[in-house]
Amino acid sequence: MSLLDDIQSKIYELTKEERARLREWFDEFDGDSWDKDFDEYVKNRKLEAEAAKARQENADGKSKEL
Repeated sequence: MSLLDDIQSKIYELTKEERARLREWFDEFDGDSWDKDFDEYVKNRKLEAEAAKARQENADGKSKEL
């Protein structure tokens, strides 16, 4: 059994309250991870190419108003 299978099995054993606490914890954990990834993306200047592409697509009429 893999670690993921073991974790999934344990989740089924949690009470409703424990699952709510797990969701809260995981949302925070996942958000922190996303923030770190985004910061690294910015630091490595990877957003510049995406921004240039988006500006060009907008200039070419390939975008729509939100």
